[in-house]
Amino acid sequence: MRSIDQVRGAIKNRDARAAFDREMSGAPAPDGFGVRLPPGFSKSLLAAQLAPGSDPARVVLAGAKPWPQRPGWYVAVVCLAASPAQAAQALQYQASSCDGFRDGQDNEIRFGVFERSGEAEPRLIARTEEAVAVPTDWGSTNIDTPQAIGSEDGKGPATGLPDNWQRFDLAPYLLREGDYAFGVRAGWFEGYAGGGASFEALYLFHIDGKSLRVVFAQPMLFNKMIAGDWHKDGTRSHDIYYGSNSLSVLPGMSDGFHDLQLREQRGKWRQTLRWSESMKAYEVQ
Repeated sequence: MRSIDQVRGAIKNRDARAAFDREMSGAPAPDGFGVRLPPGFSKSLLAAQLAPGSDPARVVLAGAKPWPQRPGWYVAVVCLAASPAQAAQALQYQASSCDGFRDGQDNEIRFGVFERSGEAEPRLIARTEEAVAVPTDWGSTNIDTPQAIGSEDGKGPATGLPDNWQRFDLAPYLLREGDYAFGVRAGWFEGYAGGGASFEALYLFHIDGKSLRVVFAQPMLFNKMIAGDWHKDGTRSHDIYYGSNSLSVLPGMSDGFHDLQLREQRGKWRQTLRWSESMKAYEVQ
């Protein structure tokens, strides 16, 4: 594009355009984690239930949202800094997301599911047993890889932990009859001279008894803008690269769980993932 003003119109992919808008608008981020808590929930309750034994002074974000596929149930999150001092510094700014594994911060993020009926106190159904530290796998994907992922020679494992946990994704991810997973979007950002790139992954969480487990962690989109030559009128050319996938639940099943398929939007690429009973998670086939 000859100038940055032309970039948005050139992005034909819906999800990539939405990511561009989030990065370039300067507007406050939507409340994707429900930090404006529903009735009956409090920051102290979520911290005590999802991160028992932790120092409440470390909490930088706590949120909950109704789970549309399960009336009366809520998905919830708590984000904890490495220390009360780091939490106090982070709380100087209003947070709608949770920084992940970057800049030495290494915040902890934990998730849970609650049930609440009437005026009763929310009842914990399941939670992650420890801070989530499952990497996203770029080993078999059409999505460009962040520079920080993998080894310098390009021969190491193409996996990495998120820079940032962004928001709940509450699409109807039906894994088996009456048994839904909920999603969380995580991201990475890298800056260039006059440009930058963002990357996004989808994590699916499934209830297994009283535990909440990550069963899927795959790249979903990338959006790059690289600055080029300056022009006499003060504008600057920009090259743009983007792509995104959607996730479909297929009729076919493996070990009692529906197969999943990643599909490139506006493209032909497909990738099927099937349930592995030994891994208790989805694997690329």
